Amino acid sequence: MKIMLTIFLSIFLSKGCAQDQELSDVKVVYGANTRGYHRMITIENGTFSLVSQRDGKPSVVNLTDAQWKKLAELYSKIDLKTFNDLEGPTMERAYDGKPHADMTIVVKDKTYTTKGFDHTIPPAKIKEFVDYINKIADDSVFKNPILGSYVVEELVGVNVVEKNYFISFDTDKISGFMGCNMYSGTYKQKDENITISPLMSTKKYCENEMKNEDVWFKSVSNVSRFEIENKTIFLLDNDNKVVLKATKK
Repeated sequence: MKIMLTIFLSIFLSKGCAQDQELSDVKVVYGANTRGYHRMITIENGTFSLVSQRDGKPSVVNLTDAQWKKLAELYSKIDLKTFNDLEGPTMERAYDGKPHADMTIVVKDKTYTTKGFDHTIPPAKIKEFVDYINKIADDSVFKNPILGSYVVEELVGVNVVEKNYFISFDTDKISGFMGCNMYSGTYKQKDENITISPLMSTKKYCENEMKNEDVWFKSVSNVSRFEIENKTIFLLDNDNKVVLKATKK
């Protein structure tokens, strides 16, 4: 009987110590980055903070007691013993199809970090937790409908879906790639109206790859409004002609 009790207590205690700490006693950092997207979520000392732009200042998100309770519940399901081996099931981040994401948990003097995964497609063992903290972050951000990174499918009537071009909208900045050079600039958006500033770009020369890029740089100043259908954005000029069509990653 004593032997059986000893075995039971050993198993029980080993399970109970696997997590080491409660959510309130640890630091959790989630990061997702690509050329046109940035997100950093930090949970520490009862604070949930979010950074949505590179070099941006963290903003504190006020969570309800119910949200903190659910976060703690989901955190308790994470097995730190296998955490360092977690890796995402897909590799869209390898070609900028998705932002590269990872998550780190700091417990006292120990640091646990995943091997990386595609943003929005985390490893199954931490999916509930990752999905929930991203939902909190999404719900806290001002709902500018065009925010995000898009794969360009059509440019001034030309199908470019196979070219791996992309365009990204941050809070007031635009960036992307259209065949040769990385470009960036600013934009202003109100309701369905949008104006894009003249774009700056790197100065590479790419033989046979600059025609579409030149077209984009010349036509971007004509963009005056946008339409969104599901995950697809259309940038239009004053004559309602489509300058660019792209679908969110």
